[in-house]
Amino acid sequence: MNKPHLIASLLAIAPSFLLAATPILAESPCIFTGRLMDAEHVAFDTNRVASLAAYDASGKKIAAAKTFFRANSRRNYALTVPMASAPVDGAASPGAVVSVEVTEPNGAVWTGVVVDSDATLGGPGSVKEVDIVLAKCTNNAYGLDDSLYDDLYWAWRYSQYYKPGETFDPTKDHDGDGVSTRSEALSGTNPFDSADKLEIVFYKSEKSDSGSGAGENGELAFTASPGRAYSLEAATSLDNPQWEKVEFLNEGSSVPVNYISVPATAGGRTPTVYLLPKRGKQAFYRVKAE
Repeated sequence: MNKPHLIASLLAIAPSFLLAATPILAESPCIFTGRLMDAEHVAFDTNRVASLAAYDASGKKIAAAKTFFRANSRRNYALTVPMASAPVDGAASPGAVVSVEVTEPNGAVWTGVVVDSDATLGGPGSVKEVDIVLAKCTNNAYGLDDSLYDDLYWAWRYSQYYKPGETFDPTKDHDGDGVSTRSEALSGTNPFDSADKLEIVFYKSEKSDSGSGAGENGELAFTASPGRAYSLEAATSLDNPQWEKVEFLNEGSSVPVNYISVPATAGGRTPTVYLLPKRGKQAFYRVKAE
């Protein structure tokens, strides 16, 4: 059986030659950081630790790390890649070829990395936000991991929404809750249960009098799924809205954050309260599952 593989690789252009007289100097490292997730987009946390390693073009390991969990950060890994002014054992230079390997807690090894289009080795001291999804995707029409697509198909096949002769289409909203089956699968909610969806369940526009935080512009609560990270976006109008990520305050904290992460071991759906920042006379908010 072939090893599972990831659907993209981390590549850059290697220098074609090196003058022998060029001095080799240590540089500040380049750090790859972001969110390591399984095929269902559930992040690894303290109770489910994965190992990561970075290799140079010759196959030598140049960086290693393990996943971690911080409640107020969407990031759960950081790979610090040593850098030098020229190719040298144990370090990389800007533009060098780097590959990433992930070992899951169950021992499964993934080579390569699922990344965004900007995942090239940067210059000394740079930080690259790179999300890694451990997925094998051969059905590009829907952009779903093969195993997740199969799970959805069989869940639909034995659900009340199945109709004989109908072709399964995850872009449809099978349970009629206003969110497509594909979107629910990626956000961690049940696409065949209309009561289970990512939604805002409470909003209070006045300053909280609960003493739980320092919000000046109200509170917002929404349903959250274990293992997911969420951000808050705002727009000043719904007429061609320009959505922007905004900082918020967690309940009981006065430190602004951009994300909140729910541990994978948190149990069922978790209502989470946010205290909204000031946005002027009018603002519209939406919650985004990362």
